[in-house]
Amino acid sequence: MAYFLIFKKQGHHIMIEKLVFVGMFYWFGIVCANAQVLTKYDKFELKEGELVWQNTYNYPGNSDSIRAAVVQMLKSKYYTFNVIRNEAGYNGELKHYKINCKKYGKTYFNTPRIYCDGDWAGKFILEIKDNAYRVTVYALFYETARMGSDYLRTERVVKGRYIDAVTKRSGSTFRKKELTHISLMSFSLKDEFGLESTVRVNN
Repeated sequence: MAYFLIFKKQGHHIMIEKLVFVGMFYWFGIVCANAQVLTKYDKFELKEGELVWQNTYNYPGNSDSIRAAVVQMLKSKYYTFNVIRNEAGYNGELKHYKINCKKYGKTYFNTPRIYCDGDWAGKFILEIKDNAYRVTVYALFYETARMGSDYLRTERVVKGRYIDAVTKRSGSTFRKKELTHISLMSFSLKDEFGLESTVRVNN
């Protein structure tokens, strides 16, 4: 980008052509900033104002055998509610979901309380086909206690949408400082919806 500066001196127009690299770097910076907008990380993606987690599990067998295993897995979870069967698989709600921070080497000292103490809610969709099934989790909300700033340090309940806790610019990009915590949530969901996590229950 070139800026042309025109000066008038002693009745004559003197045109000075000056290449200003500042302008080039300015526009280059804008392009790079747009290219670095982080809308996908780990298994999470920002889609139309919603934070969506999705993972595909490869599992040998036809859709009927996988469905039977999935049913046992869903029955064994304390946090799955209002599960409805449909042609593709199942959809339902998450309530009182907990993250086992200790399992992933996290503590109160290096992890926000919404993860270690949080009571989570959300919705899920589970789709089944031969040799695989896919889980989508969205509309995640958390509730936790936070130490107050008053003299008695009284705890107060804090609630919020997960998307607001880990993004900026009105949910358009992830906060880089939250990426480690986002991975923690992703690891937890991936393990919990895996068939290996099934606790066998009676029908």
